[in-house]
Amino acid sequence: MKREVLLMFVVLMCCQMRAQQSFTVMSYNIENAFDTIHDAGKMDAEYCDGGERRWNKSRLFKKLKGVSKVIAAADEKRPIDLIGLCEVENDTVMHYLTQRTPLRTIGYKYLMTHSPDERGIDVALLYSPFTFHPFENQSIRNSLPKQQTRDILHVAGTLASGDTLDVYVVHLPSKKGGSEGHRLSMHLCQQLQAHTDSVRQHRHHPNIIVMGDFNAETNSQQLKLLTRSHHLIDRTAKLQPGTYKYQGEWSILDHILTHTTTLSHQQTRILTLPFLLEKDSPNGGEKPKRTYLGPAYKGGISDHLPVVATFQIK
Repeated sequence: MKREVLLMFVVLMCCQMRAQQSFTVMSYNIENAFDTIHDAGKMDAEYCDGGERRWNKSRLFKKLKGVSKVIAAADEKRPIDLIGLCEVENDTVMHYLTQRTPLRTIGYKYLMTHSPDERGIDVALLYSPFTFHPFENQSIRNSLPKQQTRDILHVAGTLASGDTLDVYVVHLPSKKGGSEGHRLSMHLCQQLQAHTDSVRQHRHHPNIIVMGDFNAETNSQQLKLLTRSHHLIDRTAKLQPGTYKYQGEWSILDHILTHTTTLSHQQTRILTLPFLLEKDSPNGGEKPKRTYLGPAYKGGISDHLPVVATFQIK
């Protein structure tokens, strides 16, 4: 009898610990994290040794150490579980980030795309193997002919609770592409919507997180397409001040969208850590301290601010 009571107590304690377990994700565009070696067929010469930007390993490692500082400062209690990164060039950069910065003590692993993007820029997912266990990953490639851009990364994995989580890391074409860029961006959102709809229908208890740089605001056609019928909720919709500042105006280009059944959303915030910002002259206020302003090296981490969302595992 005592043994049965003790066993029941242990089970209840385990359930309580599970119910109180938090899970935190970050979305961060780290602005042109190139290595210093030219990749054949890619337009990366300006970030190679001897290129016009005078990019070198010293500047690269300064950036990556800054990224690791941001990730560590995002949650002082425990490591961030998942980090979706935009604008990383290749495995070399990700190896440096995970093995040659203070992040190596956390033991992060990563998965990334290898897209046909003309500059060679990709997206990646950093994950803690102690709290997230991937069992499937794929690149969702644009299906429009003769349109080369970044793939969407899809990673399916299990949480410590045993529940499944599907994560998507997105970096949509920039607004500089004009009408063709907008058409491509909308097409990618349609592909993403179809994929998440399929996951939502086939998973027993679907949990979906879509994050990244959408190059589009909350009220854009892209975000409206993904959030209609409330299948995906934009957790960044009302945040202040924004994640990107252009000509004195803040906007939210980096989003975290969710559809969850066994994850309960607690809060989402934009990180405005002092070392990420600098004075905005002549517009007033502050702005992200970027790595480059035009051709001029500024020594900051990124022109975007990171977004962090926290959940409780039910």
